[in-house]
Amino acid sequence: MQVKKDRYLVLDLCGNYYVRITIPAYMRHLFEQKRYFVKSTGTSDIRQARLFRDAIAVEWARLREQVKPKEASKIEKAIEELKSASTSAFEMPMQQFSSVQSGGVPTLLMMRDIYILKFSEKRKLTTLSKTNKAVEVLLLHLKKRDVKLKDVNRTTVTAWIDSLKEDKAAQTIQNYISSLAQIWDLARNRYHDAPQDNPWRGHALEAKSSKVSYQPFTVSELAKVFAALEGDEEMQAVTLIGMYSGMRLNEICSLKSESIKTIEGVLCFEIKEGKTKSAARIVPVHSQLKGLVIRLQQKPYDGFLFYRASITDRADGKRSTWHTQRFTRAKRKALGENGNEYKVFHSLRGMFISQLDREKIPEDRIALLAGHERGNTESFKTYSKNSASPAELSEYIEKVAFEIKSGDN
Repeated sequence: MQVKKDRYLVLDLCGNYYVRITIPAYMRHLFEQKRYFVKSTGTSDIRQARLFRDAIAVEWARLREQVKPKEASKIEKAIEELKSASTSAFEMPMQQFSSVQSGGVPTLLMMRDIYILKFSEKRKLTTLSKTNKAVEVLLLHLKKRDVKLKDVNRTTVTAWIDSLKEDKAAQTIQNYISSLAQIWDLARNRYHDAPQDNPWRGHALEAKSSKVSYQPFTVSELAKVFAALEGDEEMQAVTLIGMYSGMRLNEICSLKSESIKTIEGVLCFEIKEGKTKSAARIVPVHSQLKGLVIRLQQKPYDGFLFYRASITDRADGKRSTWHTQRFTRAKRKALGENGNEYKVFHSLRGMFISQLDREKIPEDRIALLAGHERGNTESFKTYSKNSASPAELSEYIEKVAFEIKSGDN
């Protein structure tokens, strides 16, 4: 946790420092309705006072996040409401959506809700939230609260796509189209009066060709960016893990104490799920990271290795929003604004893979470590008898080297 230099510290008349923290209204019942939490540090040495303050601030932040009222997002509320209705829906299938079955025409919001209900247990929250976002953006364009599916034709769709091209990437537009196409397919398969032609199919956006090709950092550039993160222990730790594991940023930020396991005598990161099905894997901990990882595991934040990840609460489940922004600011500070747009945190993953490739590591082994598609790779099978052992993967991991030292060994 990062705390401003002398935040919470006050000097009394005797020259000693004490910690003074304002208690928010929702926490005052824990402190006899007091407005301030006050503790003397017992010292006039500012350095010792800061150490005392830092220890208290960490526990304070942990307590505050535990008791802070949290309001569920709209998509989470919708999913919970639909889940609670699913039991009765299956018990009384003939009554469910009777207005449609009796001759009505399905609407976009109704089909969105049915889609979320149908796939709430099968698809990730990130996927469902993208579907919800696509519906919201379309209705905003149409300036309607809801619309019947039959009233959305191909001309409507192409006009919307053209308007999105002004400020949206082709891949983002393609994601919207894909989500809405699935809603129309579901309606066509369920209801007689749903449109049989899907106006969302057949739009050649060439989104794949528009995907960004991330550029690697040079050794000196990476050293400068790392130096720009000085004082931010969490971000430096996240960056080191990215360099020496090749893990995606959100995979790193989603790590919990239970994610660190010793498998067949090898300390490993265990990733249970991720961006793709192949993302579930184990990654041996590089020798440069062992001291750091053990220390992080011993002092988790609500189960997570990183404090900022523990307090990030998004509808799509991502834990890496703050870290993405922090790394970008450090990069711009170190390297400037121009010419470095495609050098991002994800570049570390590419550099990791490139080093393994230069060391002539077999492609299928690189795929195992990176979480890329590889035959029948599945969760927890990365160290089965038909795959690579943790010991073998650890040998490959140790071939990765950077000039930056972690200082934890």
